[in-house]
Amino acid sequence: MPKAALSEMVCSIARTLDAVGERWTPLILRDLFVGIARFEDLRRDLGIASNVLAARLEALQEYGIVEAREYQSNPVRHEYVLTEQGRDFYPALTMLIAWGDKWFAGEAGPPALVVHRECGHETSGVVVCRECGEPLTADNVYWRHGPGARRGPGTMLIGDRLEPPS
Repeated sequence: MPKAALSEMVCSIARTLDAVGERWTPLILRDLFVGIARFEDLRRDLGIASNVLAARLEALQEYGIVEAREYQSNPVRHEYVLTEQGRDFYPALTMLIAWGDKWFAGEAGPPALVVHRECGHETSGVVVCRECGEPLTADNVYWRHGPGARRGPGTMLIGDRLEPPS
């Protein structure tokens, strides 16, 4: 039985997971961010089956996250480049990395470190208020209805828990 598309849910998380929630997809995006762009290099780095990688790259193209650019014509070969939409996924990826480094890196520590080019310091993803710059936590925020809010599959009860619009 085919899985129901999450893209129809009235939830930004569900819609995002429809695009990037398959387990190989964040790893493919990670490789693209570090500069691995050719199919065979992606396949070799990840140890992923060719058919699975092809399907994930096709889906990323359909969502507008990645575009294929031909770099060889005989035989035809492509490299995969992040679009503006794909590059905008970077903060979400860094948050996954930061969380994984904190909870799953083990005694050896993180397998890779993120370094800010501008200052040269090691860094990690941090979520802050876009208005005041203060860190955001589950304890210092609340959620309220947005302009696209409506009751539907995946949001049948959550709306009752959100603050009413002010």
